Amino acid sequence: MHDSGGYDSNAWLRLGAQMVGRLKAGAITGKSKSWVKVKGGPVLACIDMGTNSFHMIVCQANLQRDHFDIISRVKESVPFFRRSLTAHFIDDLAQRAAVRILRDMANKAVQKGATTILAVATSAVREARNGGSVLQKIRKELAIDARMISGKEEARLIYLGVLWSMPELAGPFCIVDIGGGSTEIIVGDRDHTRFSESYKLGASRLTQRFFRKGLPTVAVMAELHHEVSGVLRPASAKIAECGGFQELIGTSGTIQALAKLDRLRSDNPHLEAHGWKLSLESLQDLVTYLESSALKGEMHDGISHDRSQTILAGSVVLLETMRSLGVNEITVCKAALREGVVVDRFLQTGWLTAGLEQHRDPRSDSVHALLEKYSASIEHAEQVAKLSQEIFLQTYGVLHKYPEEAGHLLWSAAMLHDVGTFVGRNGHHKHSYYLIKNCGLLGHSEEEVELIACIARYHRGSQPKSSHDEFRVLSSEERKLVTDMAAILRIAEALDRSHRQVVREVKMSPPGGIRSERKEVAVNLILKDKETCNPEMWAFDEKKAFFEECFQVKLVLNVQGPGLSVSSPSLSEASY
Repeated sequence: MHDSGGYDSNAWLRLGAQMVGRLKAGAITGKSKSWVKVKGGPVLACIDMGTNSFHMIVCQANLQRDHFDIISRVKESVPFFRRSLTAHFIDDLAQRAAVRILRDMANKAVQKGATTILAVATSAVREARNGGSVLQKIRKELAIDARMISGKEEARLIYLGVLWSMPELAGPFCIVDIGGGSTEIIVGDRDHTRFSESYKLGASRLTQRFFRKGLPTVAVMAELHHEVSGVLRPASAKIAECGGFQELIGTSGTIQALAKLDRLRSDNPHLEAHGWKLSLESLQDLVTYLESSALKGEMHDGISHDRSQTILAGSVVLLETMRSLGVNEITVCKAALREGVVVDRFLQTGWLTAGLEQHRDPRSDSVHALLEKYSASIEHAEQVAKLSQEIFLQTYGVLHKYPEEAGHLLWSAAMLHDVGTFVGRNGHHKHSYYLIKNCGLLGHSEEEVELIACIARYHRGSQPKSSHDEFRVLSSEERKLVTDMAAILRIAEALDRSHRQVVREVKMSPPGGIRSERKEVAVNLILKDKETCNPEMWAFDEKKAFFEECFQVKLVLNVQGPGLSVSSPSLSEASY
């Protein structure tokens, strides 16, 4: 990553000017936001790597930015992935099938004009021991932006998909999405969610658990009902506490298949699934029919062979969900996770408004939400994040060549580096790691959350070591990124040691000439009026060794202010 050539002083000046311009352009009132913009053009492909099947949609934004068109849909079953729910491992056969399907989908997406291809992996990959390495292989071989998302992030994206596809929704509503590995329940309105949870109640998971020994029995089906209702009972209580809802919305293939059966039974097979209302009474009749057919070993008319294997367990989940929530009707929505991913990306890139502007920056919003939840110092966090940005951008192309995405990870880690003080001051960097890793950063993939947590963990204390569990599990590329970003974060944190935000600006530049075996880099601090920075100078001198080791440089600290010009005494010319 590091540039092994000589210094280009003009590069420092150009990058510094770019940095100042970008920070000014991104300046906003109120809460600070990451300066890093996500990518995703007018034609975007999204692949939902589900437990039962892979679905791809290719979408094109319009110039009015009020909607987007789905110009292609592709679906292929992946029954091999189901095994990972019990084995917690994606075997070679499943990996080869996934790569083949994804390569074919990517080719079709490119043919439709897609310039960005996203793939999101849910519970099957999330719970597999080798899920991360499988995604790394996919990214490397296919150049697809494949990422793992948490259950809560999956719920957020489903929520966005429903908002986009059902603009008539107004008051509080509840969404239930029954996937292969998990079921998500979300309660909210058009502005925000009030409740969001993911449960291990997927149709494939429950089928494997309760029915894999052959034909079901009456006792086993009763046990399944009892299991699902028991898991959902606490959810109904929590939803009631947050105000309840007025309408239940159902997404996913399972619910659409049940709606199709209901339309067939009511002689309305040609009516649109989207917006179809399935009553509790009709659903109870359907579950009775499915259970009776299963006991006899009969196939279900109107359902695909692949879906017929899991429809019974999925129907029980929906029935017990409606019973637990006390509702008599559910409205079917055809949009779900993959549409939500497209909505999210088009919102963040400015290619969609559609009355959803309040959901445009989930990454920054979730960072601030975690800061507020754990009562961290916002002023200190924003100062450290600002200084980190300045150092990252000004050293790009000279000390490192990390992409913008790494800058966002650094910004997030800088904002959250002190949240662990909520648990305790001693060892708070380790507490920060735990809170970031486990408390949910919406808008981020699981891989991004892990990296943000690791960078924050190493803002103080010992340097990263392979003996550390959280560091050992990273790939070699991820270890390098975490180490370098943590080095930048340590310098930025040192420059606000007093927590008084005395540094107005930091400018990185190479002193004239090389005076030692290592290149020298001047860290020029411009202070606010009438301020001094003795704590910052002391902390900088204490923390600089890690940065110097990572980037193979020597740092020279210069302090400038009204009537003030000081160089770090430990880095004066006499010390060489």
